[in-house]
Amino acid sequence: MPHFIAPALKKLSLLSSSLMLALVCGSCYALETVSGDVNEVFNNKSDQLTIWNLKSNPNVYVFDVPGLSTQGRTFNRVTHFTEQAIFSSGYPRVYSNTELAEYFDSIKRTQANFAFGHDTLVSEFVQFFNQADKDKVELYPEEIALRDFLLEKGLMRFWRGFYQAQQPGVVLLSIPQLQAKKADEPQVTELARRAVFNHELSHGEYFTNEYYANFCRKFWNESLTDKQRKLFMDFLSSHNYNINYPDLVVNEMQAYLIYTADQNSFSAAKLGVTDLELESMRKMFRQGNPPTKLLTQ
Repeated sequence: MPHFIAPALKKLSLLSSSLMLALVCGSCYALETVSGDVNEVFNNKSDQLTIWNLKSNPNVYVFDVPGLSTQGRTFNRVTHFTEQAIFSSGYPRVYSNTELAEYFDSIKRTQANFAFGHDTLVSEFVQFFNQADKDKVELYPEEIALRDFLLEKGLMRFWRGFYQAQQPGVVLLSIPQLQAKKADEPQVTELARRAVFNHELSHGEYFTNEYYANFCRKFWNESLTDKQRKLFMDFLSSHNYNINYPDLVVNEMQAYLIYTADQNSFSAAKLGVTDLELESMRKMFRQGNPPTKLLTQ
């Protein structure tokens, strides 16, 4: 930091820590959100972070992030905590920076390609940040800015030494901006962005629409065969999801089955079925009239 910036920062003590962070690190999140529909979000092109609040579902925020590594430093650790971690200690734990890097190495991933999109409930963020404090984990600046966004928006609060959910059912999604291939980051094409966005939107719907979530659970339990359920669990396990979380499995099943059109991410071959069988499952899901407007957007 240039020496002349420090005195100026001291005069800003009344500003929120997230705003101060933005002044220092230049990465980071303006607290303002923009209301938009699905098409407005998808068609947005910017080299700055945009935080959308969906018109069709105000309980969903979409972080539209330029740069896969920036997106990863913001959301990867919490996604690992909520979706992938298996704790030999018997209790949940937030990985340190070193542990997270070692985990990425073990699965041959990086901050940029660990996950191309994210979905996390406010209630999960509360558990994550409380555990991070307990484990004395040094968070990335992007994670701190995200935490402060949740506080500024009143989605959670810090009271008597703990974070508490104020709106636990609100969900934050994250998607990447279009980008060319870089030395340390893969390309994000329009097809990939659309596939990630649709996939994450379906998670937002599952989290915020109880009727849709119940439909998906019933479809999983009553419409799919034992073999098909096993294939989905094998597929998810191969992508490092913790399949010991039944609701996570159902949520990912519906997102991949119906809303992930990119063959690089999901296909009949990747699931281990024929094209005909995959289409039969999709047809069965749609003919059940799922209670959602997502299929018409």
